[in-house]
Amino acid sequence: MKHVALLLLALMAALFLVTVGRPEAWAGWLQAFAEAGMVGALADWFAVVALFRHPLGLPIPHTAIIPNRKDAIGENLARFVADHFLHPEVVRARLESENLAKNTALWLKSPGGRERVQELGVGATRWVLGALHEARVREFIGRLGSRELARFDLAPLLGRALQWLVEGGRHQEVLTQSLRFALVSLHDNREVIRENVRRGSPWWLPGFVDDRILVQMLDRIETLLLEMSLDPDHSLRGDFNDWVERWAQNLQQSTEYRRWGEGLKQDLLENEALQDYVYRLWVDIVTALEEDLADPDSRFREEVGRWTDGLAAELETDPAIQEWANRWLVELAVTTVDDNRLAIASLISDTVRSWDAVETSRRIEGAIGRDLQFIRINGTLVGGLVGLAIHAFKMV
Repeated sequence: MKHVALLLLALMAALFLVTVGRPEAWAGWLQAFAEAGMVGALADWFAVVALFRHPLGLPIPHTAIIPNRKDAIGENLARFVADHFLHPEVVRARLESENLAKNTALWLKSPGGRERVQELGVGATRWVLGALHEARVREFIGRLGSRELARFDLAPLLGRALQWLVEGGRHQEVLTQSLRFALVSLHDNREVIRENVRRGSPWWLPGFVDDRILVQMLDRIETLLLEMSLDPDHSLRGDFNDWVERWAQNLQQSTEYRRWGEGLKQDLLENEALQDYVYRLWVDIVTALEEDLADPDSRFREEVGRWTDGLAAELETDPAIQEWANRWLVELAVTTVDDNRLAIASLISDTVRSWDAVETSRRIEGAIGRDLQFIRINGTLVGGLVGLAIHAFKMV
């Protein structure tokens, strides 16, 4: 395009030289056209070149505008993006025009979307498992875990947990389930208990006596367990409630229990056998997961696909959850963009600031320079037409 504009300027110069001094009327018109065309071409050449560099290398004021004002241009562009593209109302209006939840459901139902979610899940899991094989990562996790455990005051923590159970009556639910389990276990293992008692009894004690005593004892224990599991107001439940409340208070307030908690914590931190066992257990779990992920029929991949199908089906058929999800997604996006729009926009200004001035000018010229050369071409032609108009005025 530069060559086209330059060729047009050369054509105007040639026409001007050919018509200089010729007396014919037509030569005057052509000379006026060529003369004004050259002026327009040179003026617009100067204007276009002045954006990117000093014309002819001369440091004329207000030239090489882009290299000299590169940082200001980047800041203005960043401000423009932040105010007109990342403004909360603009983002909200755009997102609210779409049913994001339904679109997500349709994408998840598509073969490509389902496979993409599976690949993301498998890839993320593989990355995590691979990182756990790194000695540095294991050491970091070990140090972090030990430091966090060392910060905990174990006894008060257990006390608060018990207090939470008591406040909601959850400890009684735990007791009920424990009583039922004990009742079933006792009933199912009567013969085992009788055999153990019989082997441990003195030789001189008749077997029927053992059986009679044991049966009565087991019956009474079963009856007691059954009564406690069915009666929420049983007296022993009240004793259990008092005991748990007292233990919760002691764990939180007693100095003796605090020392006990510290001792237990130190034992856990210094128990190398326990740490080795946990590490071997973890290695076995990681290895099993890696082997499953390497299998084309991976159960993990299948579970991710099943979860994706279930999520897509619920999202697609439930308008209420779509409305809730859309509202949540819009608010999340708007809040995130609003809180970070200046930081996002600063990426533009910081990037432009880091560019070399000459390189920046070259990039911008390469992006829009073709259109700018049309300014030179149009300037040549428009200048020529203005020259004809002036010549016509002079002839009147």
